[in-house]
Amino acid sequence: MKKFSTVLVCLTLLLTTIMAGCSNDAPKGNGNATAPPPDTKKEEKEKEKEKLVDLNFYMMNGPVNESERIMEKANKIIGEKINAKLNFVMVDGGTYADKMNLMINSGDDWDLAFTAYWGGVNYFENAAKGAYADLTDLLPKLAPETYARVPQGLWNGAKVDGKIYSAINYQQWGVAKRNGFIFREDLINETGFDWQAVKGKPTIEALKMIGPFLGDALAKHPDMIGWETSSAHSFFANEPLYWDMEPVGDLTTPGWVNLNDPNKVINQFETPEFAEYANIMRDWYNKGYVRKDGATVKDTTPDRKAKKLIAAMSYGWPDSIDLPGQEQSMSMTEYKDVQALSVSTTRTLIAASAGSNANIAINSDSKNIEKAVELIELLNTDDDLYKLITLGEKDVDYKYNEKGDYEKITGKYDFNWNEWQIGQSYSPTFNRADYAENAAGEMKRKAMSIVFENDKTADVSPLSGFVFDPTPVKTQIANVSSVTTEMIPAISSGSVDPTTVVPKFLERLKNAGVDDIIKEKQAQYDAWRNK
Repeated sequence: MKKFSTVLVCLTLLLTTIMAGCSNDAPKGNGNATAPPPDTKKEEKEKEKEKLVDLNFYMMNGPVNESERIMEKANKIIGEKINAKLNFVMVDGGTYADKMNLMINSGDDWDLAFTAYWGGVNYFENAAKGAYADLTDLLPKLAPETYARVPQGLWNGAKVDGKIYSAINYQQWGVAKRNGFIFREDLINETGFDWQAVKGKPTIEALKMIGPFLGDALAKHPDMIGWETSSAHSFFANEPLYWDMEPVGDLTTPGWVNLNDPNKVINQFETPEFAEYANIMRDWYNKGYVRKDGATVKDTTPDRKAKKLIAAMSYGWPDSIDLPGQEQSMSMTEYKDVQALSVSTTRTLIAASAGSNANIAINSDSKNIEKAVELIELLNTDDDLYKLITLGEKDVDYKYNEKGDYEKITGKYDFNWNEWQIGQSYSPTFNRADYAENAAGEMKRKAMSIVFENDKTADVSPLSGFVFDPTPVKTQIANVSSVTTEMIPAISSGSVDPTTVVPKFLERLKNAGVDDIIKEKQAQYDAWRNK
């Protein structure tokens, strides 16, 4: 009996142990050999999420007041949405090119940077030498909205050997250009000038139509200036679209193509258009339509502030015919209280330089290339985040006055109008800029919608994607530049007789080596087209 009791106790203890091992209430994860293994993958993901990816973004900008406050709020959004932290490195515009080129050539650490065909941090040169990451496949995959918003013709302008090495900062004002003229509305009403008839006219014909209007207006207001001229800008040499041309390489160096015959590089100063333009400007000079010192004056700002200009060229569109009722100020921002009417005359063109005018590149050696592309997409699609960084906080850093117009608040956060460097100010809702909260703001949105619709159907420059290497003719370019710098201001302002001066100008260009430049541009252009 005693033996049986002992066996019974042993069996009871054994069953108790087995039941305890099978119980759902057994402790887990505290050393119990029967506990299931921890979810290590889940723990690793949580730990990885805690480590924000730092992304350094270099750009041109001056001091920004109270940036810590804004970036703390911005990085909270960025951290939650893509698990990253954005660090802007703002470099003064005067030293930005030197700093970035030194970093690129030294292999220093950076993630994103503003780049363009201009400004010294040359997009095409750096892409060609491998400094920028290839984003051809990554943009459609990780930044699909950024990629889809941009017209395909614009992406072609950002390609280097068929690859895309940057994101294009598609801006609220669009990319396609359509130029024309703008006139003071009060003087149109006073003289009865049929300004609408100028629409779509070739530039020479348009100038001939505008001339009599200038004379009529000046007869009533002799203290005004009919047309602006200066030594810093030529209506011919600096404005190829007005003449249905595109520059091959540098804007002012001889060697353009006519858009109606785009396979042949020409000397634009040998064209009938330049000769006729010089004759018109001489006629206007003799009649007093332009300043007598137009060949030497550098700063025309005082004329603009004094509201002296009667007519001017205009880059803005849709014009007053395409969108009646929109508020337009006369020519320049120096005076907005003189109402004007505009008319467009040129074709609508996406210029060759448009695809590389404002871009974001990613370091090809960055450890976080894909995360940087995700940041680009977030900056371009999260309107609230973009406006927080570029405008600040409403009623803290900026406000809308009693008229509904946007105003900065003095001394508060100010991004210094550099929003175009960090992303697309365009969105389908037109909600990423400082549009006024009134009828004028709504009209502006309507105007921008017209611009973007035209971007989709605009002509694309045949030169998009072509990059001219001036090295083989750098001596000739320097010599030719000396001639154009000396003589173009006088010809463009009408200060000299073109019948004698233009032939001398063309002869001096020949002696300086202009034919070598045209030949080299043609050779490189042909080689690029035949790839």
